[in-house]
Amino acid sequence: MSSIPDWKPAIAVDRLSDDRFHAAQVGDHKLIVLRADGEIVAYRDACPHEGYALSVTGERQDFVIVCNKHLWEFDAATGEHISRIPRPQCNLKRY
Repeated sequence: MSSIPDWKPAIAVDRLSDDRFHAAQVGDHKLIVLRADGEIVAYRDACPHEGYALSVTGERQDFVIVCNKHLWEFDAATGEHISRIPRPQCNLKRY
């Protein structure tokens, strides 16, 4: 018997734009949702550095999500922390 994920709606697809992200909440989970590389992706609404809400302190600059609190940057399509040193523990949590 295979398990089927318990999907919940977060935001209407027609509300998503190509140049910014949108705050959403599903149950207790606060998210940011965006279009990136032709896909819709959702990340936890928290910078992994100090937990600041990206929906408040962040912005999207083309293909990058920036937390303006301490200028941490993330690849919009993958959530990977952009740094010359790979730090997978610093990536955005993807849903």
